[in-house]
Amino acid sequence: MNHPRIVLNVVSNGLLFISLFNVVKSQPTISEIMPPNNTSNGSTVNHMLLLRDNLFDAYGSVYVRPVRDGKSTTVVTFRMLLHSLLDMDTKNQRFKISTWVKMTWRDEFLQWNSSEYGGIDVIHVPAASIWRPDITLHSNTEDTFELVKPDTFVELRPEGTVVWYVPIIYGSTCLQHVRYFPFDRQECTMKFSSWAYDGAALEPQAEAGADAEQIRFTENGVWSFISVTNEVITEYFPCCPEPYYHLEFTIVFQRNAGFYVTYLILPCCFLSALSLLVFLLPPDCGEKLTLSITNLLALVVFQQLIAETMPPNGDELPLLGTYFLAMIIMVCVSVVATVLVISISHNSTQMHPWIKTLFLDVLSKVVCLKVDMDTEGSEPTPHKMTNGSTSFDEGNLNSGYNELSAVTNTDNGISSMTSTADPNIAKILRIMAFMKNEMVSQSDKENRQLLWKQVSKVIDRCLFIILVIYALAISLTIGTYIYMGSETVQEHDE
Repeated sequence: MNHPRIVLNVVSNGLLFISLFNVVKSQPTISEIMPPNNTSNGSTVNHMLLLRDNLFDAYGSVYVRPVRDGKSTTVVTFRMLLHSLLDMDTKNQRFKISTWVKMTWRDEFLQWNSSEYGGIDVIHVPAASIWRPDITLHSNTEDTFELVKPDTFVELRPEGTVVWYVPIIYGSTCLQHVRYFPFDRQECTMKFSSWAYDGAALEPQAEAGADAEQIRFTENGVWSFISVTNEVITEYFPCCPEPYYHLEFTIVFQRNAGFYVTYLILPCCFLSALSLLVFLLPPDCGEKLTLSITNLLALVVFQQLIAETMPPNGDELPLLGTYFLAMIIMVCVSVVATVLVISISHNSTQMHPWIKTLFLDVLSKVVCLKVDMDTEGSEPTPHKMTNGSTSFDEGNLNSGYNELSAVTNTDNGISSMTSTADPNIAKILRIMAFMKNEMVSQSDKENRQLLWKQVSKVIDRCLFIILVIYALAISLTIGTYIYMGSETVQEHDE
């Protein structure tokens, strides 16, 4: 009874399959939907995958130099473009730079016919999957010699040429020449070579041409890039007959001196000039010594700032440090001279005639200083002495003493009055004589002090002129030496 229903189901399913087949057949194919170039891309991808499989299936170990003849030499072309100077450590004599490195060599096991692989002429593979030259920086100062990241890629070409572009930050030693600091130029030498292979197996060469021009350097404000030169050096060692090749780069930087001139050299010059003004103050001014010591401490601080940036084991001393030392010596001399001048200005002893002749008669005219010559040998000037509420005038005292002496009518008036007159008068005369002598002695002492003050003024003026000449001579000599030396270095570099 179910046979007709089964037949009906079979017929209906067949008709449904035929209708679906016609619908699918009427739809466009993938080749009709996709553009023709996608077919080419798919073919290129397939060719690239096939090329990689064929190249690396029989490549071998990445630790074996890729040559078919073990006696042949692998030539590695090395190019280093400077990007920026990260640090120039003058004290520790080292520097750090950011570079873009390019190394090119020929791998005989990575060759193909591009026509067999859809015209593919360049592929990129991980650098860790092939042999790489062990070009090493000899003067490296970093913690490790593995300066290249292993996850970079290399570029392969059909003739077996391998091009490796990699950014590297190098840290290297750099012998500092600080004689003309801060107008100095630094020449930093970087030596590259293979660490494992001799010259018969691997020969480094420097790339030349437009591709090696240094046009990527970024100025940092403190140092200016001048030039980069390279040279291949051949060395022989007693142990081995084969040559060893070293690729040596010499990088020249010029220090920008504007910062140091503004904040170091000019303040030192001003402090040195200020220390000379000490000798224009009055001889008995106590602030002279304070000003001299303050200038001395300031110069010592500036010298310490320079010493902190200079290498302690430098082959040569900076001329700027020599200049600071000369200025410190000048200020020390001014401190000692100030102490002596203050001591002389308070002197009240009898002056020797030759001192008066030398300083007040001769040197005062040489230094164009006018001195008061009327103090020596003059009569005591009227002088008042105060004792409590009683004031004694020296002129009145002299006239009263002379009148009392005349009353006695004798050369020895005091003794005569003592015997024939009132004893009080004799006592008064003795007191007046004592006071007169004291006043004369005080006046003589002040006159001697005035003479010594005149001498101290002459000494101050002489020291001022001498130290001005000294400071100018030192400044001009060292400044000229630095200028001529820096110019000579620039001409030598050019």
